[in-house]
Amino acid sequence: MQTQNLHVDGMHCKSCAMLILDALEDLGVQKASFKDKELTVTFDESKVTLDKIKAEIIKEGYKVK
Repeated sequence: MQTQNLHVDGMHCKSCAMLILDALEDLGVQKASFKDKELTVTFDESKVTLDKIKAEIIKEGYKVK
């Protein structure tokens, strides 16, 4: 398992966070939490890559740094 912190721009409400968290669960992310534009994800790197996680966040309409 790997844990990464990502800065996500464009989130302005709890609904935005839920959209991202739901999309990441569908990818196979084990745990995701969000606070003050910082997203912490825990995932099995043999099942999903950090690049795929970032791409999914971008697909939902947000920017990842």
